[in-house]
Amino acid sequence: MFKAYARLVEYLLRGNDMGKILQFPLAQIPDDGLDVSLDLEPADLEEVWFRASSLKLTGKLEKTGSDEVSFQGRLSGRFLLECSLGLAEFPYPFSEPLAVYFSRVPQDIASEDEVELKEEDIDVAYIENETVDLTTPVRDQIGLAIPIQPRCPDKCLGEAPETCRKLDEGESVGVGAESDPRWGPLKGWKPEDPA
Repeated sequence: MFKAYARLVEYLLRGNDMGKILQFPLAQIPDDGLDVSLDLEPADLEEVWFRASSLKLTGKLEKTGSDEVSFQGRLSGRFLLECSLGLAEFPYPFSEPLAVYFSRVPQDIASEDEVELKEEDIDVAYIENETVDLTTPVRDQIGLAIPIQPRCPDKCLGEAPETCRKLDEGESVGVGAESDPRWGPLKGWKPEDPA
């Protein structure tokens, strides 16, 4: 373990001459793999469209062939989200597995001509300029970890918990909160149990 950690420290201090924390030169990935444990900032991902903190990437880069590398690991951190009901901000921890497979760009798609992608091409990232770059896969995984409609955990943290309760139960709120009389006949309707 100490040997792998020392190798990572050496890599970070000397090997990453491109200045990108998530780029690993292919020649510097040993045959027995490279352990990765990085604390990240949103700026390391070349975009800051999300509010996150405590980002951590752990895992291992391994050569699976002469022109192939895989990364297996975990991405964790905390988002600062806004509740979709009451608009209160709250921290949202996440921990997501991350698996990425890299291969060299095939010779038949090296040109700018149109090429038909096969199903297996969708799951592969490409090694460019003799470098394995985890930036895009990490950024994509963070985007997938953000819930579509975030809600306050356990109870409403906003200034109007009763409004949040009503919204959560599908009741009307605000001016003219009475329901439209045309919906009256459906007020007590519930779907039948299929069993």
